[in-house]
Amino acid sequence: MTIQAAGHGQPLLWAHGLLSSMGTEDALGWFGWNAQAEAARLIRYDARGHGGSSAPRGAHHYQWSRLGADMLCVADASGAPCFIAGGMSMGCAAAIHAAVQSPERVKGLILALPPIIWENRAAQRGLYKRIGERGTQTDGRALAKLMSRDLARTLPHWLTDASPGIAASLAIGVRALDRRIIPDLFHGAAMSDLPARAHLQAIAHIPTLILAWTGDTTHPLASAHELHELLPNSTLHIAKSHEDLLQFPGHIRTFSAGIAAPGL
Repeated sequence: MTIQAAGHGQPLLWAHGLLSSMGTEDALGWFGWNAQAEAARLIRYDARGHGGSSAPRGAHHYQWSRLGADMLCVADASGAPCFIAGGMSMGCAAAIHAAVQSPERVKGLILALPPIIWENRAAQRGLYKRIGERGTQTDGRALAKLMSRDLARTLPHWLTDASPGIAASLAIGVRALDRRIIPDLFHGAAMSDLPARAHLQAIAHIPTLILAWTGDTTHPLASAHELHELLPNSTLHIAKSHEDLLQFPGHIRTFSAGIAAPGL
């Protein structure tokens, strides 16, 4: 697994979204990673099947619970017995699974753009299966163009209007995919969900930052609001404009700085 680390202090492990990568997030710049190392030891990685990481065959490898276990393995490999777990979309789900699997290790949660969850997820499963099948019928360059375009279409209009080159940034992660595992990625996502609501009681004490935005049906506000209700030690920030989105890096820095590093 490809891992990057920078900075000092409380480790912050961050997982990206489906079809993304560290390179994609760097190009998008939504979370201001260049400045985050001032507040924490930032540990980022390409999820299995993405970016520079290995791509095993089989949909079960890409279920969110597996990705949560991967985050714990990255923490072990990085010498981080305790850490802040964070991520965007699929990475947000991985962080929650990691916390439920080892709540004693997670000192904080940063949940950016929570995906469709629980009862609301049924329609998304069928969509993911159809997208996965399309991935086996299209050549690589055309596939990258189609998927990055489709990803851009799911984003809020206020964001795409302010960032006309966003599809090109999204294409970075799509181009890095091994085309053979695209059906596995989407079938794995279709098989996935968050842990049951009752299981979140084990992490209800963990300080949590939730970052959401308006106008995105793939990352609906309903998910963010429900997680905010289920995690009583959480704070929710909702971006309604590009100017609001520019505040996300500051929210992350402030939250990370508030989680004391080991020994402090």
